[in-house]
Amino acid sequence: MNLWYSDRVPRPRDFDLEAALDAAVKVFWTRGYSATSVRELCEAMHIQPGSFYGAFGSKEECFRKSLERYLATQGLPRNPSEDAIIAWLDAIVSPKRTPRGCLLVASAMETAQLDDASQKLVADKLTAMETFFARCLAARGKRQAQADAALLAASVAGIHVLARAGASPRQLRRAADRVLFAIGLAHS
Repeated sequence: MNLWYSDRVPRPRDFDLEAALDAAVKVFWTRGYSATSVRELCEAMHIQPGSFYGAFGSKEECFRKSLERYLATQGLPRNPSEDAIIAWLDAIVSPKRTPRGCLLVASAMETAQLDDASQKLVADKLTAMETFFARCLAARGKRQAQADAALLAASVAGIHVLARAGASPRQLRRAADRVLFAIGLAHS
């Protein structure tokens, strides 16, 4: 029997992975990727560095899993319709939204600090958002739907940046209403 090998078998995880990812989301969302250290992630997750590296392998992989978790838990509409666009904008300008802004948009502004896999994930998710908007507007014809979807995606990113910079809920609502008006979905 090889005792050396049996001593090195990984131990079962002694923490809730989803709770740890939720904690990591908050740290990345609040501080940003670059300003977040593995030590801070471990403290927020209430785990030791060995457990962190055992579960995630690296800060980069933790970030990607956190971003996926964040996007899955935002409660944004998934079924394409013009009402989904209104609901999406209502959700992002809600005064109850904390932290302010968006982890995806904040990460897009930090792409130079991200590894290639994380850069690709951010770019893919931004493209998916614009594609979703185009599907919501498909009845307008392909060219118009794509143009309006591009405007919506840029506006959503801008609204998140404004929120992160401290714009008031009223200012955010005005921006959202203006983009809805611009694409013919005047918000009532």
